[in-house]
Amino acid sequence: MTVLRVRALVALTTFLWAQGSWGHGILPDEIPMAAGTALREPGQLTATPVLFSKRWQPAQLSFPQGASRALTLTNHSDDWHLFALGDNTALRDQNLIHRLMPDLRKDYPNTRLSEPGSTVSLPWRFDVAGLFELRCVRADHQQQEPSLLIKVIPYTPPR
Repeated sequence: MTVLRVRALVALTTFLWAQGSWGHGILPDEIPMAAGTALREPGQLTATPVLFSKRWQPAQLSFPQGASRALTLTNHSDDWHLFALGDNTALRDQNLIHRLMPDLRKDYPNTRLSEPGSTVSLPWRFDVAGLFELRCVRADHQQQEPSLLIKVIPYTPPR
């Protein structure tokens, strides 16, 4: 087994274990991730529409720490994408997984599969302050398409 395949297997196992994917296939309603918390049963959330067609519109979003939103991602391109939200480390690991399995078209808590012309929703609580990205982790799109930059502004308690 090559070093690259071993690293990918370790990354995939670590990623799945961290997502709570063991057991009977039941995931909790809130799944802590590197860029905040994925929400499975979010109820009514404020929608934040974003369009993708060779570039993101808008190119950057900003949320206060603790904000919950439904990112509504509309794919105006003529190709399918697997959009993933995360920090550099999480996205690097997902990039590796998809380079080794280029036809993988599976949603994880922080990803959404988007066919051409479709709109998908990614309900999220931005409870981790910092800079994050939303980008396609499809193997042949990595490093070819721009990222949507997401800034989460740290909560400052009132004085």
